[in-house]
This record gives sequence, structure tokens and C-alpha cells, in this order.
Amino acid sequence: MYKVLLVDDEYMIPMGLKKIIDWELLGFEVVATAESANDALSIMENQPIDLVITDVTMPEINGLEFIEAAQKQQYEFEFIILSGYQEFSYLKSGLKLGAVNYLMKPVNKEELIHTLKNVEKRIKQQVDQKNQQEIYQENLLAQWLSEELEEKSEEEVLQLLGIDNKWTVIVIQIDRLATRSLDQWLKKQVDYFYIQQNLGDDSLFIILSKGALENNLFEYIENHFPRDKWWISVGESEVITEEVPTSYQEVKSNLQVHQFYNHQKRIIYSDKISKQDQELSLSEFNWFLHNNQLSESEATLKEIFQKIKLSEMSPEKVRQAAFLLFMNIRRELLLFEDDEYLEVIQKINQVNHIDDLELLLVATLKKEKQQSSYSENISQVIQIIQDNYQEELTLKSVSSQLYLNAMYLGQLFKKETKMSFSQYLNQFRIEKAKQLLLVPRYNINEISSMIGFNNTTYFSKKFKKTVGMTPKEFRESPLN
Repeated sequence: MYKVLLVDDEYMIPMGLKKIIDWELLGFEVVATAESANDALSIMENQPIDLVITDVTMPEINGLEFIEAAQKQQYEFEFIILSGYQEFSYLKSGLKLGAVNYLMKPVNKEELIHTLKNVEKRIKQQVDQKNQQEIYQENLLAQWLSEELEEKSEEEVLQLLGIDNKWTVIVIQIDRLATRSLDQWLKKQVDYFYIQQNLGDDSLFIILSKGALENNLFEYIENHFPRDKWWISVGESEVITEEVPTSYQEVKSNLQVHQFYNHQKRIIYSDKISKQDQELSLSEFNWFLHNNQLSESEATLKEIFQKIKLSEMSPEKVRQAAFLLFMNIRRELLLFEDDEYLEVIQKINQVNHIDDLELLLVATLKKEKQQSSYSENISQVIQIIQDNYQEELTLKSVSSQLYLNAMYLGQLFKKETKMSFSQYLNQFRIEKAKQLLLVPRYNINEISSMIGFNNTTYFSKKFKKTVGMTPKEFRESPLN
């Protein structure tokens, strides 16, 4: 029997779903129900679940956010979304996360039965079940690539991959029906790691290659799958382990750009952003964004557009540059919700004059950050960080203090602050470090220890990534 978890804050809905069909006849067993994401994640922590059926609208964390939190753990499951009203954005987000179906309330009996048969097919396709260690490593790598790991866990990844090794990052988006064949082929290769994530009808393979995997991989895909069923994005060769997350973000961004503009080429290399685009000094613009120097960011943005006008870049390349600039603004300033993000992207695609495009990006840069009104739980987390940042803090230890599931708290924290727990903690510590670096009597090793970093090298790396310079360079800067 496949194990089923029903999640809905209206307790009558799970009761009704239990009775609407003969679950056992179809090979399923409803083993648990939950009225909140916190309860559901706790259940999944304590027993295996094959299928989750969840409502979209729930307090604090909605159904899709709950699914996303569960997927970040080592849980492998299929899921169905329920909703009391038609909402395209939920449908689209649910399919992106890999939903089997999206059912409207009241649930149609025949549609539910048909969907469960599809669930059974999906589960049976996963014959080569990964062991728990493989799943744990995949989860660890996924969080590392998204820069959401805490210090100890990041050290574990660096040890797994080898600090002195060099990698090429490859991202493949391919029809989900082809995943088993590609997975079997990859298992026969050597000198690589990979993660597989579901994206609705597609799957994403994130590959870290240490050898000459690329040519054989590209040949295999081109010879075995229709050309309109896959995309491949390739990063720079021989990137050191510590720089792999940065390379991954670039590779993923390149893939999004090429898909956004519907380019015909299916294999995208990191140098496919034209030389003209590379000469736009985006690094300087990003540095000002990193340090929240918005007037300097605006001036640099205007210089970039002046260069674009002088170079007479094609409209397509101008839009591509604008897209990259906006992605940087969104990532660094954390100002845009998903619906606002999609609205700006649509405007970038529709604006017909470069001056209008420049005004649009300047306006996004000047968008005022909303003063956040945090929930009681998140306010408590922030207070714990502020009071105990010098100590060894983890999401798990903080969630235990608040008697909440760690993944639930992590998802709620990211929803409200727009940062993961570890990102927020590191940023808070870096701000404290900047203050201490202005005090000559403390050396950098002492400062690293004073703000809660156990490893000075790790501290320096995080400081440079956040501030744009090393602690030593910051201390010696004439601006200070």
C-alpha cells in the first residue's frame, strides 16, 4: 500500500476525502491527516509518505510552500494540490514543483481516481530507489548550491567534493519521461555528482563534472531525445569547489535568459552572453548593490545604458542585459514578491524604446523596501539571533527552543524575511564584523571568533561575498 498524507486546515475535507473512494482497492492507505504545514512536516519526519494531498490556502505557510519545504529534505513523494477556487498562479507554481494534478473542491471522484492511477505510474517508474545516504547528499548539495547551508554543513560539502578539486557545472532541463533513461546512463559515468529535481512535466539535472563528461553527455542526449525536449546550460571549466555555487547561479541564469527569449540553440555556454554585455561592468554595479549604495548603483546603471546606446546593441541583447540587471537588483535588495517579479519581466519584454527600459530599471532600483511586520515566531527567531549570534546557532536548535518543526520554521522565516535562516544569520554577523573591523585592537582571527564563526577562512569568504572585499581590504579602505 502506498502511504497517503492529507493536509487541510478544514478538518472536514480530509474526512470527506477518506470516504469518497475505496483507497485500498486502488493500492493506497491514508495513514495520517494534518491541519497545518508544521504538523504535516512533523508527520513526514517520523514516517515515510508516498503521496501528499494538500490544500493551497493554509495559515502562515500555504500548501505550495509546505511542499517546497518538504522537498528540501530527503523526503521523496508525489503530491496533489487542492483548492477552493481557480487561481492560475497557484496552478503554475504547483506544476513547477512537480504536482501530479491540481484538483478543485469539491473533488470529483472520477478525477481523483484517475489522478491516483497516474501517481501509481510515477512511483513505479522510480524503480531504482536511492538509499538514504544518497538522498541526504543530494539534499546537502542542493542547499549548498542555493547558498542556504550553515557553516558546519558547508564544511561537510567541501569535504565531500574535495576543496582542491575543479568542476564544470552543467544544468540539463529535460522531459520528465526521459529521466529514468538519463539517470541510468549517468550512473555508469565517473568523476561527477548530480542532483535531480522535478519541474512539472520536466526534470532538472544539476551535474558537477570533474572529468570529460560533457562531450559524451551531449552526444547521448542529442542521439536519444527529441531536440525540443531538452536544454543544456554549461558553466566555465575547472571552477574550484568553493566557487561552484556562483558558477551554478550563472549557469541557471543563462538557461533562464535563453528560454525567456526562446533561443533556438539548445546547448548554452557561459560565454554565450556577448562580449558587449560582459563589458557593461556589471561587477561594479553588483558591488554597490551588495553594499546598499543605491545612489552609486543608479549612477552605474545609467553609465551601463550609455554604453549600450553607444554600442548599438540589438534590441534582443538590450532586453537580455536588462533582464540580468533586474535579476541582480531582485537578488541583492530582496524587494520583489513573485507576482511583482513577473510583472517587471513582462514589462522588460514589452518596452519598445531603450530610454523606457532604462527608466523601468531605475524605478525598480528606487523601489522602497517595505517595512516588514514579522509574525510572533519570526520575531522570536530574530531576537534569538541578535542575542546569541556569537554562539553556534542552527535552525534546528532555534526551532527546538520554539517547539516548531525545523523545516516549517525555515520556510516561514524565508517567506517573511526573503532570506534563509543561515543567510540572515551570516548577514547579521557580517554587519557586526564591519563594526569590529573599525576597532584596531582586534585582529581578524579574534573578530571571526567574536561573531560566531569557527573558521576564519570561512568568515573571510563570506565577508568578501557579502561586502565585495576581504576583511583586511575593508579595514584598510580609505572610505572607512
